[in-house]
Amino acid sequence: MAEKRIKELFNWNENPFSFRIIPETFVGYERDIERLYQSIKDGEKFSLVIGPTGSGKTTLMKSIAKEFEKEYKYVIYLPKPPKYSEDWIVVFESVIKPRILGSLLFRKKNLNLYNLSDYVNKKLNGQKCLMFVDECHESSQESLEWLRALTDHIDNLSVVIAGLPVFESILKEKLESLMRRINTRIELTNLTKSETRELIKRRIEYSGGDDIKPFTSETIEYIYEVTGGFPREVLRVCNELVRKALEKNISTIDGEFVKEMQTPEDRVSLKTINALPERQKTILKVLAEKGEMSPSEIVSSISIDEYKNRDNAIRSVNNLLRRLMAEGFVYRKRTGKTYKYAISGKFHTMMVDD
Repeated sequence: MAEKRIKELFNWNENPFSFRIIPETFVGYERDIERLYQSIKDGEKFSLVIGPTGSGKTTLMKSIAKEFEKEYKYVIYLPKPPKYSEDWIVVFESVIKPRILGSLLFRKKNLNLYNLSDYVNKKLNGQKCLMFVDECHESSQESLEWLRALTDHIDNLSVVIAGLPVFESILKEKLESLMRRINTRIELTNLTKSETRELIKRRIEYSGGDDIKPFTSETIEYIYEVTGGFPREVLRVCNELVRKALEKNISTIDGEFVKEMQTPEDRVSLKTINALPERQKTILKVLAEKGEMSPSEIVSSISIDEYKNRDNAIRSVNNLLRRLMAEGFVYRKRTGKTYKYAISGKFHTMMVDD
């Protein structure tokens, strides 16, 4: 998008909805973030952030890292963990190596994974060091085992690790020692409607705009309905609406504009639902009829004769729900200690009528 046209139509300095990480615009999870802050200050060794793609894990990690940079000298953010264990030496060089001319001498030291913690402790000299490691589901088991061992032996080191939901299964099955060291866990899912509005507002104001303009409250309702409140999807839909408004030279993106701009591809077709496997259609029909339900409640409402037992049925339904959520058919939200799933608004009426 041309910055000049964005300025003329919306009075923005730049496009607020590009897929760019802006830590200052993170919203939601206030209580969870308070717990994470406190766990770091208390010196807990490991904290875990879990969430699906596009739920805001990286934005959260960078937001917290930026805040602690004001207080601590040593704050390390890794977009991905090292693939090879030896690369942890390179990671910690930013803490322990001498400046410029001394770095060559540093390289000559007999530094290895077994004495790395000694060098780091000597350099820290009692100061706090924080490390944020993103995308941990992509790491090797050996690399994470070394991170656990190093963290055990480095004084005043706290590590926040983040990954997709599958990472938690990896921890439980293959990295039990690391799992036992995690005292604080945060799970990111979707935003509420008010949080979705706040995300849009913060993005616009960060780019020099005013509140949610050029969107209206009706448009925010639409955005929330089609995205389920998942941050990356919110940005994608907002970006698409802004792009279409620029093409039409429209400065207000309201409900009428949204309706006019919908293409046949935007609208839901019965073919989309009919093409689904029967098990997924059954789940959608139950959700459309009964509203929000947990996986176990869904299992109680369908025939499970084809499954070995109830536990097997719940696991299968869980997997199907994840697929449906990834494709936008359903969304979920936490209710107490469990998750409740609901059918997305654009599919709801069609499923009931069907």
